[in-house]
Amino acid sequence: MDKTETRRTEIPVYLFTGFLDSGKTTFIQETMEDDAFNSGEKTLILLCEDGEEELHPAKFAASNINIVKVEEEAELTTDFLGGIEDEFGAERVVVEYNGMWMLDTFYSKMPENWVVYQEMSFADAGLFLTYNNNMRNLVFDKLKSVETIVFKHFKEEMDKMEYHKIVRAANRRCDIIYEYGKNSIEIDNIEDPLP
Repeated sequence: MDKTETRRTEIPVYLFTGFLDSGKTTFIQETMEDDAFNSGEKTLILLCEDGEEELHPAKFAASNINIVKVEEEAELTTDFLGGIEDEFGAERVVVEYNGMWMLDTFYSKMPENWVVYQEMSFADAGLFLTYNNNMRNLVFDKLKSVETIVFKHFKEEMDKMEYHKIVRAANRRCDIIYEYGKNSIEIDNIEDPLP
């Protein structure tokens, strides 16, 4: 099979965004350990930042998973991404995206056959408002196309409306989840006013 034929095969991309230490790596680790997510596809994981947590491939439910670290945003070129797809025979791609890089860089450089199936963002609730005050363009960038955002370490005394308004200013369709602890979550059900 030549590269032209390979490029016609649709490659699902699972894109996880958020700032450093927001829970992306932990979520990816748990997902890769889950038999329900691993039915034999050759998986390529792109790690675009080094956080405190590391992936532990020995615990993955499948062994045909390759990890590629991307150190610089400039490395994200169509040729690079297509090349590693070919090198590893990837049938799907999981991306842990760097919170300081603009998402448009990734979207504009994806090979034509790569299709984002899911985009999910994570944020430390204790830091999110500060990030929004100091790096609003980066926060907006991570919210504008996301399907679900998870606010980790949420506390009862925090005002959900503050978080809700910031998310809704960027994205009217995004699901919002408040995570109080490992097994304690709340889905945002605040009604938006009619336009």
